[in-house]
Amino acid sequence: MSSHKVKLEIGGSSYVVSTNDSEEYLLGLAERLDRDMNQVMIETPNASVTAAAVITALAYLDEAEKSAFGADNMRAQIQGYLEDASRARLMAEEAKREVDRLRRELAHYEGRAAGKGQPRAAEPLLDTGAPEAPAAPGAPPAGQMGLEDL
Repeated sequence: MSSHKVKLEIGGSSYVVSTNDSEEYLLGLAERLDRDMNQVMIETPNASVTAAAVITALAYLDEAEKSAFGADNMRAQIQGYLEDASRARLMAEEAKREVDRLRRELAHYEGRAAGKGQPRAAEPLLDTGAPEAPAAPGAPPAGQMGLEDL
């Protein structure tokens, strides 16, 4: 966007400003500044135009600082929410893997219960994450009940 000049009336004085912003935008800013300065002069009758400009500038700076602080707080909150969402997504993925593992295990045991056969010695049972302890002599194979368990 090219720079252009805009004539503004603020506090009874004319100013020509070179800007890249639209004329409407700058005229709106000048109108607000003029209105706010006039309000200061009405509330403080002995205030000069310069004093009104300084007081108005301080009010604008205060507003800008508080807005920046609020924006920083919102950014920090959003960052926290994004981190929470990321942790929740990881937990959901872990839970889904666990559900899939449990479904496979359930299908395995349902197949065994339906008489589809015993696993071969070389065929491992589903991985539970812990090594199996060797069976005691005369004990039934892992996962099967002996007569004494009835």
